[in-house]
Amino acid sequence: MRTNRAADAVARQKSKWGKVRPLTVIYAAHPTRKGDRPLEADVYLPDGTPATDLLVWMHSGGFRSGTRSHRNHPRIAVEFARHGYATAFIDYRLARPPAILRPGTEARLALLIDDARAAGEEMHETFFGARPLGVVEDCCAFLNFAETQKTTWNLSGRYLVGGSSAGAISALNTLYLPQALGLSRPPVATVLAYSGGFAYPSYLGQTGARILAQACPSDERVPVSSIRRYCAALTTPGSDRCVLIEHPHYAHGDLGITPTEPLRNAVARAVAFDRAADPRGMSVDIPGSKVSRSC
Repeated sequence: MRTNRAADAVARQKSKWGKVRPLTVIYAAHPTRKGDRPLEADVYLPDGTPATDLLVWMHSGGFRSGTRSHRNHPRIAVEFARHGYATAFIDYRLARPPAILRPGTEARLALLIDDARAAGEEMHETFFGARPLGVVEDCCAFLNFAETQKTTWNLSGRYLVGGSSAGAISALNTLYLPQALGLSRPPVATVLAYSGGFAYPSYLGQTGARILAQACPSDERVPVSSIRRYCAALTTPGSDRCVLIEHPHYAHGDLGITPTEPLRNAVARAVAFDRAADPRGMSVDIPGSKVSRSC
C-alpha cells in the first residue's frame, strides 16, 4: 500500500474527525483481452474515528473512460470524513482492452440483455451489455478485499456503494446482480446513484438496502425513464426503500441537486438519508425539486 501523493494535499484538510489519510491499493488483477489488469483503489481513512462505514465510489465515463483519480474525489472524501465515513474510489475495467468475463457472468449475459430489451430500456445497450457486468465483478472484488482489511482500516463492516452516471448504474447492478452472476460480496446498506439507472427488472430483489437517486428529467446520456421505472417497481412489502430526486437544472452525475448547491450540503443530504430511521421521510427544500418515494 502506498500514499496517494497527488491527492494528499487536498485530502489532508481538517475534518470533524481530524485528517483524512489517503492510500492507494491494488485490490485485484482481472483478465482483459490484453492480459490481467491490476485494479487500484484510492482509499481515504479518517484519523481518530471509531470504526467507520465505507463508501465505495465508482467513477463516470460511459464504461469507456474515466479514472478513480478524478480531481473532485479528494473533496468528496473530505466531506464524507466530516461525518465519520471512509471512502474508496476504485478503478474498474473499461472498454479498451475489453474485459474477459467470468464463465458465470458470460452465461447470464444474453438473458440480461433480453430482460432489458423486453422492459423497453431506453439506455444505450452499452449501458446494459457486457461492459457493466465486468464492473460488477470488479466492485464485488473490492468489497471482498475491503472485508479482509477491516481491522487494518478500522472499518465497521457496513458498506455503501455509489457513483456518477456509469458508476451509478454499476452501483445498482452491484446491489442486485451478484447472486445471478455467481458472485459473492458483503451486504450493501445504501446505494447513492447520481444519474444512474437499472436495466433488468426481473432481477430486482429484496436486499434490505436503501437507495438515494438523483436525475435530470431531460438527461440525454442516461434517460430518466430507467431510474423512474426502477423506483416505481419497488412496491411490494419488504422492497428496498428508494427516494428519487429530480430537478430540471440537475447537472449530470453531480452530487448537488443544482449546480450552485455546495458539495457540503449535498454530502450532508446523503448522510442524513443513510442514517435516517426511514429514509423515505426525508424532505428536500430546493425549489423545483420533484421527489418520488417507493412504497
